Amino acid sequence: EKLKETISKIRKWIGYDTYDVDLFLVGDEDMQETNQRTRGIDAPTDILSFPEFNPMEPGILEEPDFDFPHYYNLGEMLIDIPYVIRKCEETSADHRQPNNNTKWEYDTRGVAPAMEQVMDPELRLHMLLVHGMLHLVGYDHEEDDEYELMVHKEDELLAHLGLPTCK
Repeated sequence: EKLKETISKIRKWIGYDTYDVDLFLVGDEDMQETNQRTRGIDAPTDILSFPEFNPMEPGILEEPDFDFPHYYNLGEMLIDIPYVIRKCEETSADHRQPNNNTKWEYDTRGVAPAMEQVMDPELRLHMLLVHGMLHLVGYDHEEDDEYELMVHKEDELLAHLGLPTCK
Protein backbone atom coordinates (compact mmCIF):
# COMPACT_ATOMS: atom_id res chain seq x y z
CA GLU A 1 0.00 0.00 0.00
CA LYS A 2 2.85 2.42 0.76
CA LEU A 3 4.33 1.90 -2.69
CA LYS A 4 0.93 2.57 -4.29
CA GLU A 5 0.65 5.76 -2.26
CA THR A 6 4.08 6.92 -3.40
CA ILE A 7 3.24 6.12 -7.03
CA SER A 8 0.02 8.11 -6.69
CA LYS A 9 1.87 11.12 -5.27
CA ILE A 10 4.49 10.97 -8.01
CA ARG A 11 1.84 10.68 -10.74
CA LYS A 12 0.11 13.77 -9.40
CA TRP A 13 3.36 15.74 -9.10
CA ILE A 14 4.45 14.92 -12.66
CA GLY A 15 1.00 15.78 -14.04
CA TYR A 16 -0.25 12.31 -14.99
CA ASP A 17 -2.51 11.47 -12.07
CA THR A 18 -5.13 9.71 -14.24
CA TYR A 19 -2.53 7.33 -15.69
CA ASP A 20 -1.85 3.88 -14.27
CA VAL A 21 1.59 2.43 -13.69
CA ASP A 22 2.39 -1.28 -13.63
CA LEU A 23 4.92 -2.19 -10.93
CA PHE A 24 6.46 -5.64 -10.75
CA LEU A 25 8.63 -6.66 -7.81
CA VAL A 26 10.96 -9.33 -9.16
CA GLY A 27 13.99 -11.42 -8.24
CA ASP A 28 17.50 -11.42 -9.66
CA GLU A 29 16.86 -14.08 -12.31
CA ASP A 30 13.86 -12.31 -13.84
CA MET A 31 15.63 -8.95 -13.73
CA GLN A 32 18.82 -10.30 -15.29
CA GLU A 33 16.85 -11.97 -18.06
CA THR A 34 14.87 -8.80 -18.77
CA ASN A 35 17.99 -6.62 -18.62
CA GLN A 36 19.76 -8.96 -21.10
CA ARG A 37 16.78 -9.07 -23.45
CA THR A 38 16.05 -5.33 -23.44
CA ARG A 39 19.43 -3.66 -22.88
CA GLY A 40 21.97 -6.35 -23.73
CA ILE A 41 23.33 -6.30 -20.16
CA ASP A 42 23.68 -9.75 -18.62
CA ALA A 43 23.30 -8.73 -14.99
CA PRO A 44 20.53 -7.75 -12.62
CA THR A 45 19.91 -4.10 -11.80
CA ASP A 46 17.77 -2.26 -9.28
CA ILE A 47 15.07 -0.88 -11.60
CA LEU A 48 14.01 -0.98 -15.23
CA SER A 49 11.31 1.23 -16.73
CA PHE A 50 9.40 0.65 -19.95
CA PRO A 51 7.35 3.68 -21.06
CA GLU A 52 4.07 3.21 -22.88
CA PHE A 53 4.16 6.59 -24.66
CA ASN A 54 6.87 8.47 -26.52
CA PRO A 55 7.89 11.74 -24.92
CA MET A 56 7.72 14.93 -26.93
CA GLU A 57 10.26 16.25 -24.42
CA PRO A 58 11.13 15.21 -20.87
CA GLY A 59 7.96 15.34 -18.80
CA ILE A 60 5.64 15.86 -21.79
CA LEU A 61 4.14 12.80 -23.44
CA GLU A 62 2.43 12.65 -26.81
CA GLU A 63 -1.35 12.54 -26.65
CA PRO A 64 -2.83 9.03 -26.66
CA ASP A 65 -4.76 7.90 -29.76
CA PHE A 66 -7.91 7.37 -27.73
CA ASP A 67 -9.90 9.48 -25.29
CA PHE A 68 -10.32 7.23 -22.24
CA PRO A 69 -8.26 8.96 -19.53
CA HIS A 70 -8.99 6.29 -16.93
CA TYR A 71 -7.36 3.67 -19.15
CA TYR A 72 -4.08 5.48 -19.76
CA ASN A 73 -0.94 3.72 -18.58
CA LEU A 74 2.49 5.35 -18.23
CA GLY A 75 4.21 2.00 -18.55
CA GLU A 76 5.89 -0.71 -16.52
CA MET A 77 8.57 -0.69 -13.86
CA LEU A 78 10.43 -3.72 -12.55
CA ILE A 79 12.27 -3.52 -9.23
CA ASP A 80 14.64 -6.30 -8.18
CA ILE A 81 14.02 -6.68 -4.43
CA PRO A 82 17.01 -8.98 -3.63
CA TYR A 83 19.28 -6.58 -5.54
CA VAL A 84 18.02 -3.59 -3.53
CA ILE A 85 18.53 -5.47 -0.26
CA ARG A 86 22.07 -6.48 -1.27
CA LYS A 87 22.94 -2.89 -2.20
CA CYS A 88 21.70 -1.69 1.19
CA GLU A 89 23.86 -4.29 2.93
CA GLU A 90 26.90 -3.37 0.80
CA THR A 91 26.38 0.34 1.45
CA SER A 92 26.00 -0.31 5.17
CA ALA A 93 29.24 -2.33 5.20
CA ASP A 94 31.05 0.41 3.25
CA HIS A 95 29.92 3.02 5.76
CA ARG A 96 31.20 0.90 8.67
CA GLN A 97 34.71 0.72 7.22
CA PRO A 98 37.14 3.05 9.03
CA ASN A 99 38.66 5.74 6.81
CA ASN A 100 36.51 4.64 3.92
CA ASN A 101 37.27 6.96 1.04
CA THR A 102 34.84 5.37 -1.38
CA LYS A 103 34.32 7.54 -4.43
CA TRP A 104 30.88 7.11 -5.90
CA GLU A 105 30.61 7.00 -9.68
CA TYR A 106 27.71 9.44 -9.60
CA ASP A 107 27.37 13.16 -9.15
CA THR A 108 26.23 14.39 -5.76
CA ARG A 109 22.63 14.93 -6.89
CA GLY A 110 19.65 12.80 -7.77
CA VAL A 111 18.45 9.40 -6.61
CA ALA A 112 21.65 7.38 -6.99
CA PRO A 113 23.88 9.35 -4.59
CA ALA A 114 20.97 10.01 -2.22
CA MET A 115 20.44 6.24 -1.95
CA GLU A 116 24.09 5.78 -0.93
CA GLN A 117 23.11 7.31 2.42
CA VAL A 118 20.04 5.06 2.88
CA MET A 119 20.44 1.59 4.37
CA ASP A 120 16.70 0.81 4.59
CA PRO A 121 15.55 -1.24 1.57
CA GLU A 122 11.94 -0.07 1.89
CA LEU A 123 12.99 3.58 1.78
CA ARG A 124 15.19 2.86 -1.24
CA LEU A 125 12.19 1.34 -3.04
CA HIS A 126 10.34 4.64 -2.76
CA MET A 127 13.40 6.49 -4.05
CA LEU A 128 13.65 4.10 -7.00
CA LEU A 129 10.02 4.82 -7.85
CA VAL A 130 10.99 8.47 -8.33
CA HIS A 131 13.76 7.48 -10.72
CA GLY A 132 11.68 4.93 -12.62
CA MET A 133 8.63 7.12 -13.03
CA LEU A 134 10.70 9.98 -14.40
CA HIS A 135 11.97 7.55 -17.02
CA LEU A 136 8.34 6.68 -17.85
CA VAL A 137 7.67 10.33 -18.75
CA GLY A 138 10.77 10.82 -20.86
CA TYR A 139 13.59 11.83 -18.52
CA ASP A 140 16.92 10.13 -19.11
CA HIS A 141 20.54 10.33 -17.99
CA GLU A 142 22.53 9.06 -20.95
CA GLU A 143 23.78 12.47 -22.11
CA ASP A 144 25.16 15.23 -19.87
CA ASP A 145 22.32 17.69 -20.56
CA GLU A 146 19.70 14.97 -20.02
CA TYR A 147 21.44 13.95 -16.80
CA GLU A 148 21.38 17.52 -15.48
CA LEU A 149 17.66 17.82 -16.14
CA MET A 150 16.83 14.41 -14.65
CA VAL A 151 18.79 14.81 -11.41
CA HIS A 152 17.24 18.25 -10.92
CA LYS A 153 13.76 16.71 -11.23
CA GLU A 154 14.74 13.80 -8.99
CA ASP A 155 15.96 16.16 -6.27
CA GLU A 156 12.76 18.24 -6.51
CA LEU A 157 10.54 15.18 -6.31
CA LEU A 158 12.51 13.51 -3.51
CA ALA A 159 12.19 16.69 -1.45
CA HIS A 160 8.48 16.99 -2.29
CA LEU A 161 7.91 13.44 -1.03
CA GLY A 162 10.01 13.98 2.09
CA LEU A 163 12.60 11.44 0.95
CA PRO A 164 16.35 11.86 1.48
CA THR A 165 18.22 14.06 -0.98
CA CYS A 166 21.85 15.01 -1.30
CA LYS A 167 21.13 18.70 -0.79
